[in-house]
Amino acid sequence: MRIDLLRHGTTGRDGHLDGRTDPPLSELGWDQFRRQTQSRIWRRVVSSPLMRAHAAAAEFARQTGCALAIDPDWSELDFGRWDGRTRADIAGEAGGAALLDAFYSDAAVPAPDGESWADLQARIARALDRILSSPEAAPALVVSHGGAIRAALAHLLGWRLRQLWSLRIRPGTRIAVEAGRAESGTSWGEIIEIIQP
Repeated sequence: MRIDLLRHGTTGRDGHLDGRTDPPLSELGWDQFRRQTQSRIWRRVVSSPLMRAHAAAAEFARQTGCALAIDPDWSELDFGRWDGRTRADIAGEAGGAALLDAFYSDAAVPAPDGESWADLQARIARALDRILSSPEAAPALVVSHGGAIRAALAHLLGWRLRQLWSLRIRPGTRIAVEAGRAESGTSWGEIIEIIQP
C-alpha cells in the first residue's frame, strides 16, 4: 500500500520545538501544502488533530470528497516544558545542553514532563497498524509532523534514533512509502520518493 507522509507547511516558527504548541500555517505553509497535493488523488486522508496539520487536511478532503480521519496518535511529540521554545534557548540554561543531548541520543529519555522518542514511536506504530489493517488498500495521505514522520520511517524501515537525524524533513515535505505487513505480522516499508517543498 502506498502511504504519503506529508509534513504540514511552515508556520514561520522553524527552529522551535512546537509539539503541543499549535501555531497556524503561514501563507507560505498553505502554499507548500497545496503544491504537494495539487492534482494528486488519495481515497483517504489521515491527519493529526493539531490545527497546523488538520486545517489543510480538512480543506483537501472537502475539495476532493475523500474520507478524512483525525487520529491523535499522529500528533507531534510532546516536548513538555520545552514545548514552544528553541533548542538554543534551552541549551543556554544550566544543564540544558546535556539534557538536549541525552534526549536526542537516547530514545528512552523523555523531554521534561513530556514524551520520549520511544513513546512517540509506540504511538506511531499503532497509527500505522490501523492504516495497514484497513480492508481498503487504496493510497493514503497522512498529514502530520516532522517527529511523527521520523517515527513512522523508523517503524517501517527499522531505522535507529541516530539515523533519523540524517534525513531533513522540512515543512511541506512529502515522503511516499510502499508499506505492508509480513506474514509474521511485522510492518515493513520502502521509500518510493521524497518531494521537497
